[in-house]
Amino acid sequence: MSAKTPSEETKAQTKASRSSSDMATDKRRVQQNDDASGEQCEAGSSSAAREDDTAKPPASKRTKRCDDRNTELVSINGCFFDDEFRERFKAAWQRRETSAGCNYELKQAPFQLAVLQNFLQEDAKRADATKRLEAEFSTVDWKRKQMDLYEFYQTDDLCSLERDYLQAFYTVLKEQMMPLVEELTGIKLTHVSASCSMYNAGDYLLVHDDLLSDRRIAYVFYLSPWDCHRRWQAKDGGALELFRADGNQLPVFPVTDKIYPQNNQLVLFRVCEQSFHQVGEVTTFEYPRLTINGWFHGPAAPVPAGGKGALAGPQAPSIIIDTHYMSPRKIDAELGEWINDVYLVDEVKQNVQKKVEMFSEVSLEQFLLGPRFTALLESLRTGANLEWRIKGPAHLRKYEVLNFKALPEANPLRALYDLFTSRTMFRLLYDYTELDLYGRKAKTPKCAIELQRWERGCYTVLGDSSTYADSTLDITFYLNAQENVGVITYLVPEGEGKEQERQGSANQSDAPQASSSSTTSPYTECYEDDPVLLTLLPKDNVLNVVYRAEGTTKFTKYVSHNTHLEKADGDGHAYTYILVCSYKE
Repeated sequence: MSAKTPSEETKAQTKASRSSSDMATDKRRVQQNDDASGEQCEAGSSSAAREDDTAKPPASKRTKRCDDRNTELVSINGCFFDDEFRERFKAAWQRRETSAGCNYELKQAPFQLAVLQNFLQEDAKRADATKRLEAEFSTVDWKRKQMDLYEFYQTDDLCSLERDYLQAFYTVLKEQMMPLVEELTGIKLTHVSASCSMYNAGDYLLVHDDLLSDRRIAYVFYLSPWDCHRRWQAKDGGALELFRADGNQLPVFPVTDKIYPQNNQLVLFRVCEQSFHQVGEVTTFEYPRLTINGWFHGPAAPVPAGGKGALAGPQAPSIIIDTHYMSPRKIDAELGEWINDVYLVDEVKQNVQKKVEMFSEVSLEQFLLGPRFTALLESLRTGANLEWRIKGPAHLRKYEVLNFKALPEANPLRALYDLFTSRTMFRLLYDYTELDLYGRKAKTPKCAIELQRWERGCYTVLGDSSTYADSTLDITFYLNAQENVGVITYLVPEGEGKEQERQGSANQSDAPQASSSSTTSPYTECYEDDPVLLTLLPKDNVLNVVYRAEGTTKFTKYVSHNTHLEKADGDGHAYTYILVCSYKE
């Protein structure tokens, strides 16, 4: 979804551009005027485990209320400096207990997170402070952030933006809020980073944990000061969506909790190995999702004896080996009963091989015989007994896969599985590529196969570089193809440290090489470092053959909820199916 760029004149133009953020807001809204802003808050009880970052939290102290010009423009609601609130919040945080009261809620699951409502001191009805902050959003320069993991607009660091109210907000974060957060959480903090983000309709930020460098507490402040749209609803999207981590510290579906944007609301959470979250896609075209977001930074947590600290240093990425490879099956498939005769002619095979040698890829249109392709589609559309399961983990992918083993022998989909895993197919691919998949030189050829089901909200990201350590022959075949569903992008190998840089931008490639069927990606201008080698666009009954050299990465583009699905059924579903096979010598 392309975003409109903001202008300096009207709020309507401000609605149309930018953003990046790692969190969101609360479901509850407490409206309050200045007279009520300092009232005492009701808090929950406490008792349990202590914060593991520090054995002894800093001594209790009242944070200084700065009185310079900046903090006259913007100031924090006085209720958050109230002694009773601070003591109750500290006790609940340290004991890992939930707590709620006037203007705040502290959650412990799936990780420690606090929602502070009416964060800035202002008349809740007039929203003067937040309106002035929002007005300055239309005067700053925005950069489009677009990659496998995210799409939104973002500014430079707030400290470099010469805008009165934004500078005042940054000063308040640094001089008032950081000491207060340090006191409330018992976590030593040294400095704060901040930027402005804006998400238009179609923008999103997929699952990540923010665990990088010296980030200790993540925060996001929401601006939605428009009189008729102070609090977002499910139909608007843009929620901060939280995920539970399993025993291997990997995020699992479904989403555990959602916190929707609300004007003048601040969300804080502790950055740790379990802090998996995403910004759900913005689905409203009426208003942009505006935030000021960043991190409070501090020294790494001490490593407990015999254990590892939550932030003891840069974390090695989890290596997830969940692709099952098999040897060619001793099945002699009758290729002439499946494949268009033209692709079985020796001269055509030689031409295919030359294209693969020259471009490392080729696309073979109308690959399967028409009746065979039609039978496969019919099986997929009417197969009520097909067994699908969602595939994660959530920070790497989301789509469904078919359980081939549960298919009856007579099912056309089972026959498709037999075809692509047969030694006959290995031999055909040997003819097409001259890779050692067949013959005397072939040592241990193997393949992996999946039939994937895609709809709105599905994606894959680049993931762990270890998954691209070997050269592979990729086969991709679409069924019931639809525009913008299952678009696959190949990128050149990343240099050392690029993955951490990518995660940092979210948490955060140049002109593609010419080839016989590659398409220039619409996102090329946003890839500043890693060139796009190839983009596969969905098209029915086309066998896409790509030789992926060692280190070459790929991802399948997130499918927007605003994607128009021409082939939707009565229930609104219009699945695209992708047969994905990987062959290795």
